[in-house]
Amino acid sequence: MSGIGLVPDILNEVMLRLPLDIAEKFAFAQVSRLWRDLALDNRLFWSSFTGDDSKADCYRVPLVLERSGSQTLLHIQFRFSSGKMVDWPTDALNALVPYVARIVTLDIEFTAPMDVKALLNSGLEFPVLQTLRLKSSIYRNVPGLLLTAPNIQTLDIERIHLTNWGTLLCPSLENIKLCDSPVEMLLEILKRCPRVWRIVLRTWYPWSGYSIEDSFAAFPSRPLAPALRELDLQIRGSDLIRVLEAGFSDVVLHSLTGCIYNGHGEDDVEILSGALLPGVGSLVLFKLVDMQDVELRDEAGRIRHLQCWDTFEVRRVWGYLSLHYGLHKTVREIQIRPEHWHAYLEIFESYPSQQEGITLAIDTGWSDFPLIQDGEGDLVQASKVLRMPGLAKVKFCGSKNSEYFIQTILDVLALIEPPTVRKVEVCIELTTGAQDVLRTLQSTWSDCWAICSHCAE
Repeated sequence: MSGIGLVPDILNEVMLRLPLDIAEKFAFAQVSRLWRDLALDNRLFWSSFTGDDSKADCYRVPLVLERSGSQTLLHIQFRFSSGKMVDWPTDALNALVPYVARIVTLDIEFTAPMDVKALLNSGLEFPVLQTLRLKSSIYRNVPGLLLTAPNIQTLDIERIHLTNWGTLLCPSLENIKLCDSPVEMLLEILKRCPRVWRIVLRTWYPWSGYSIEDSFAAFPSRPLAPALRELDLQIRGSDLIRVLEAGFSDVVLHSLTGCIYNGHGEDDVEILSGALLPGVGSLVLFKLVDMQDVELRDEAGRIRHLQCWDTFEVRRVWGYLSLHYGLHKTVREIQIRPEHWHAYLEIFESYPSQQEGITLAIDTGWSDFPLIQDGEGDLVQASKVLRMPGLAKVKFCGSKNSEYFIQTILDVLALIEPPTVRKVEVCIELTTGAQDVLRTLQSTWSDCWAICSHCAE
């Protein structure tokens, strides 16, 4: 390897494109004397790194920090997930304490709470920190946070109690995700963070009897957080309506997500739709992300996620949206996953689509198709045929394995009855091997299908 003749400039560029794993960095530096010398002299090479709870990674952290120099800004990620009761992770994080003035990104997932105590619960100031992501893998015995970061822009906290959360809610914050936090945090965020464009708030015990009515009785009028575009709230449905009416009655956000506990009752769907859909235009996209998440988009591109902590009875969702919002008359694209094929057909049969030119997008990630899950979760053979008079295009995405991809396409098309008035286009989202797939398909399917113009090119 040392004799391949790569010039130092090229090697330096290669180093900056290598994986960030500490082990990968040391492996590169051990190829030859030339590579070692170049690596040791390249401070940027050591300024961004990812480590885990292996003994080797943790013991190498001080060496990595030393090689990063005294001025280079640091981007650091750790994944301590094994749960082993060892001192190595604690030692690795303690080694960061002298360098907090240079840390721009700090992303830590940990199991043992004491690992992060010296770094995050000692009142340290991180003057240039812009991104702080912390996730504890357990709910109990989690330490509080006691630190300041006056220039922070992204705050992502999960399963950690914020001892001094007020000091972290800085005017510079733009992207905030807080899980297992009190709902009052939303009001404080809107007051303190005028630049925030995204808020995700998952509250403590959102389905308990606790009400936020008193907390939001004096909700100030807008403008609050004038840059806000995306809001994701997992709180009780009635509280969700109260918050949105109190704080956002005069604004239509670009992206809005609400979550209910039980998706089988019509009242719950009504509450969620009534909270999320006011102000949106005609619904043109219906996407089943999974049986707990329905994504809707209107003609202006605004996004609404209807989520359920349990599972949706999706037929009820489609029916309610069709009856009260005319979804079956305006939808132009329907995105589904084939593992619940029969359930989807029942959905569309309840309120048949009346729109022309519909695109049906299918995620082929379900490896067992045409075996599908029935209502009890057992695997059965898909047999029901989809009839959609306005169907104009079937789009496949997901697996990029061409052999499996071809068979899945053929299996799905065999269960679709195309309209007699037109050929239905087939679109294949493949970056490589698309021509082989197309040739195979064209040799097997009937004249009712046609390759779309995008694939033909």
